[in-house]
Amino acid sequence: MRFTFALLSTALITLAACPDSGGDTDSATTTTTATTTTTTDASAGTATTTTSDGGTSAPTTGSTGDPVFPCEGSLPPAGSACEAEGAVCPFQDDLCVAFTAATCEGGAWVHFDNVPGPECGEDSCDPSDPPLEGDPCTTEGASCSTDCSDVCLFCNAWSCSEGMWHRIEVFPEPCLECDAICDFVIVPMCAGGPPDKAACVAGCEDSKTGACKAEFSDLRACAGEQPTFTCDDAQRPLVAGCEDAFTAFYDCSMP
Repeated sequence: MRFTFALLSTALITLAACPDSGGDTDSATTTTTATTTTTTDASAGTATTTTSDGGTSAPTTGSTGDPVFPCEGSLPPAGSACEAEGAVCPFQDDLCVAFTAATCEGGAWVHFDNVPGPECGEDSCDPSDPPLEGDPCTTEGASCSTDCSDVCLFCNAWSCSEGMWHRIEVFPEPCLECDAICDFVIVPMCAGGPPDKAACVAGCEDSKTGACKAEFSDLRACAGEQPTFTCDDAQRPLVAGCEDAFTAFYDCSMP
């Protein structure tokens, strides 16, 4: 009996040491061990896993470990992994076109909508054919206007606010007309000014429509409705307190 038990023990030990020697092929297993190496690119935020047999897995992000979703000209799913921080997919170079794209932020694609700004001409209006009050618009802050450079004239502007066009009427400054202001201009009889009222009125009317009309309007607006004229160092008419406006007009009209 002891001899039989000893033989059985020896057989069991032999089988344990040689698991592949059994006659039942279904119970045999084969195990392959592969060495895994991970290379990390800190600048790109990615890690590449390489097995010992030379195979390489898809790149993964260093922050999430998720497979990178490459930009191949189509919109990637929101939240999928990306590599290059700040990349835009699909790439767009015309910001004056409305589009939906994704940008790489913190290792993930984030969707955004590009809305063309006022500088693109979106929702621009023609002052000669302006929009009606309350007409719909889409670009907040878009605007247009008639010529508002002459502060002595009414000016109309239109602005896009809260999705609607609004008309803004800009009232003129209290500017004296030529016949009225010339009554004050000729009082000091400046040597560099008009010799009489008729010459003053003629020169005034020309200045209202000439190349320096904006500067002349600023001068008239500053002078007010009851101006007191004196003569400057060059013996030209001047209103105290309006030196900058008069100098700008004289520099423009008599350079």
